[in-house]
Order: sequence, then C-alpha cells, then structure tokens
Amino acid sequence: MSLGDEWRSEYERDRYLREMPDATLRGRFDILTGNLWSTDAAGNVTPPRSDQNRRELLRLILHTMLEQMEREGASVRDFSERALREAASAFYNPPRLRIPFTGSPSCFAKFGKRAHIHDAFERGILRIAPAAAYNDPSLNAAQVDKELEHYCVTPNEHLMFQLHGLNAEGEKVEIPVQRKELFRYMIVRNFYVWCCGFGYDARLFHDFEAEAALVILDKDAFRKRLSAEVEKQLPTSQWIDGPLQYYDPYTIQREQLTPIFSKNMRYLYQNEYRFAWTMPEGATLAPFFVELGPLDDIAEFLELA
Repeated sequence: MSLGDEWRSEYERDRYLREMPDATLRGRFDILTGNLWSTDAAGNVTPPRSDQNRRELLRLILHTMLEQMEREGASVRDFSERALREAASAFYNPPRLRIPFTGSPSCFAKFGKRAHIHDAFERGILRIAPAAAYNDPSLNAAQVDKELEHYCVTPNEHLMFQLHGLNAEGEKVEIPVQRKELFRYMIVRNFYVWCCGFGYDARLFHDFEAEAALVILDKDAFRKRLSAEVEKQLPTSQWIDGPLQYYDPYTIQREQLTPIFSKNMRYLYQNEYRFAWTMPEGATLAPFFVELGPLDDIAEFLELA
C-alpha cells in the first residue's frame, strides 16, 4: 500500500474534519499548502527542509482534499505536490541582497526593519516583549498571534445535553441539537519572549515585511550573552529556550500541548526558536531593551539591495 492509499484509508476511518465549515476548510487547505515550501541559500523555492514536516503536511493536505471531495461528491481530484508548491509560492520573488548570503542555514536569524536589525548587529540592542503583546492586530500576519491561548478540536467528542421548548400548541417538546466541534483550550500565563528563526530562510523577508536580517552564526555565544543581560534586569525570572513544536489543532490532543513552546501549524514555515522568561505570579510585564554589545564577532548583517 502506498503512502497516499494509507493516508486515504486513515481519513476514511475517521473523518475528523466533517464538522468544519466550508470556508474554514478552504482556509485550512491554504494554510497547509502555504507551509509546503522553503528556500535555499540563494532564495529559490524548495520543498520544506524537514522531510518529516513535508510528509506530515502532505498527509494533512490529502485529508483536507478528501473531505472537500466528499462534500463535492467528487471521486477524483489531482494531487501534485509540485503544483501545490508552485501555487502557494506564486507571489514570492527571491530577495535581492546587497551582499549575497553564502553561509550555512544552521544559525539563528532575526528578520526586521533595517534600523532595528542594524542596532542589533552594531550594539546588540534587542527588544524583549511580553508574549501577550503579539495579540496585536497592527502587526503583520506573520507576527500576530494569541501566544497565551492554544486549543485542540475534535468532532468525535461532544457535550451531551437536552434542550426543551414549547411548540405551537404550547406543549413541552425536545429541541433537536446539531452536533458541533468540541474545543479544548490551554491558557498560558504571560511570559517574556524573544524569537528568531532556527535557520536562515529567505522567504521570511517577504512574510515579515523585513528589510534586513541578523544572522547569528555562533548560537552558543549568543545564548550566553542574552541570558546574562536579561538576568540583570529580571533577576527573579526563570529562563528557558528551544525550538517550537508546531501542532495541528485537529490531530493533537490537549495533553500534548506544551506551554510556551507550542504554536499553531499555520506558522510552521517560520521554524521559530524561542528564548522565554517566566516571572513570579502576579508580576506586571512590560517591554524592555537589553544591550549585548557589538555582535560582529558572532553574527552577520544582511540587508535588501
């Protein structure tokens, strides 16, 4: 049995998307295919760098397409990974840099406005913000997120209850209930965070509306400098860092969500690495800056031409 046949049988056994509204289902397809591509060092479109992520995306895309076909009454639909990737990346043009990137993608990479990235490179000035600050509609689509709220969804569990009302004759009758999706939430207490890419990916110039990138080559040296400077300003904080775990709300269980390090799969293409600091309960959190000193010994500065 091929993988495609295996994934088809898997979805036929459990139509977990059956209660999803049509518009949301179309949005899910766009989100998944939007993660199905990355870029090479020159900025050209490639498959995702992680083969594991690629396979999981293809599996979820096929499941989504099978649900769409079920609703449309269609028995056949084209499935071309290359066509999906080309359609999802049609808007993208490789960025033109003043100095071409020739290094290894294995690094930390921070994308942003030229002035901010230049200050980070020249003086090590970084802005540390509360995670709640990213729930801000003024941010672009790659930045805005409810970092303190995560959820999983299942159509296979329901809250059971009965509704009663009166019919036209004034008699008490049971009102039919339509089954809906059940949402389970994980709410996280606010924390401080500084984020970057866990590797250099040129597509992020577009997604973050960036003009420059700080490419940190010596990750260990950077971690030590950042943690030491933040500790001076937040002596009561607890520091944790690591890559994020991306989840699909429709295939993960509530207990599998990890506070601070879980993020919706819609952001998978960002391949984020996170530095986080938790504070004692009741602490008031506000953005602040740290200054690490020049980073030219451990990093490079890239900017658009």
